[in-house]
Amino acid sequence: MNTNPRPRIFVSSLMTGYSDIRAAASRAIDRSGCEPVRAEDFPAGTVSPRTACLDGVASCDGIALILGARYGDPTAAGISATEEEYREAVRLKKHIFVFLEGGNREPRQQEFVHSVEDYVDGHWRKSFSTPEELEELVEQALREGRPMVAAGNAEGGARERLGAAFAKRPDRTEGIVWAQVAWTTPRDEEVVDPTSFMNPSFQRDVQRLAHEGNTPLFDYGQAKDTRVEASRLRLTQGNPGNWRGGRDLIVLDLYESGTLSVSLNVTGLTGEDAMRDIGQMYRIDPNDVSERLKGAWDSAARWWEHHDPYRRHEPLLYNTALHHVGTRRLEVAPQHPTNSTSIPRACPHDPLWIYDRPRKIVRQDLRSPNAEIKRTLDMMQLRFKEWEGRAF
Repeated sequence: MNTNPRPRIFVSSLMTGYSDIRAAASRAIDRSGCEPVRAEDFPAGTVSPRTACLDGVASCDGIALILGARYGDPTAAGISATEEEYREAVRLKKHIFVFLEGGNREPRQQEFVHSVEDYVDGHWRKSFSTPEELEELVEQALREGRPMVAAGNAEGGARERLGAAFAKRPDRTEGIVWAQVAWTTPRDEEVVDPTSFMNPSFQRDVQRLAHEGNTPLFDYGQAKDTRVEASRLRLTQGNPGNWRGGRDLIVLDLYESGTLSVSLNVTGLTGEDAMRDIGQMYRIDPNDVSERLKGAWDSAARWWEHHDPYRRHEPLLYNTALHHVGTRRLEVAPQHPTNSTSIPRACPHDPLWIYDRPRKIVRQDLRSPNAEIKRTLDMMQLRFKEWEGRAF
């Protein structure tokens, strides 16, 4: 049994008049150690050509996007089949290798090319004039990019790094439930020089990034504790014993592997005045979780843009968990405090994992995380209802 299957690369281009170019790309993909996937090689089936092609993209680890002079006929979606395949690859966060044929382009094709090669959100591209040039460029690109593509196909190393980060859970603190979210790269390499962890300037840079932004992670008014280990820098904010004034507890871990972990308290935020509401002892407010996660995601976005501005590490993988849930339910706090409540049964899981496996994201998701945070809250609701035995 082959335990290391070859990464699959979908050839996306016009079909008519492109047989030589598509054949050249296919040969190069094969020589690079990957498996070429072409629509013309699909067996006869009962699904539509559109469905077959989009399913082909979904089944692959990356696509070789080849764009020439002609745009192609619009499909029912109002765009060409090639552009639809490209958008599907973007949506599914596939690796995209772009090759542009020289010459004048139709206006709509030029518009498509502009969007694909956008300086900020687009993709690096190579230009060619002949099938032979394309063949050489495709092989070179895939030989250089194959380790990253293969990582997307077998993300065991990334899962292990995330698992190790979650194992370094925050200390148990009276009255506190922790939310922890961690991001890592599929690349199995040293991303941060661990000797830099000892450098005060590096430590200040990490702190500064956590203090900045629309939703700062750290508070300038609170003291920070710094701990340096051989493969990890840990920054801690907050006084766990300050329950009278409310607690803003943060534990930020940065690993030499590039894994970034942020743990935040999602209970114990309001302090002594809220003790009139006995229900808070048994509640995790999803609105609090959402606001706390915004700070974590905002900080992660700034870190990756600072440390990796050219997006060598994309996509990323992440997961989220709750620690020390205990006898709490996930519910919005009532408008008026109450002096009575029912006690929920204890959560049987510690940690309570939000996702069964890491989720893959791109850097744009870090910069605009609302959709991922909402999904996390939705999944959190499902997890609570699952172990509570409740139905929707």
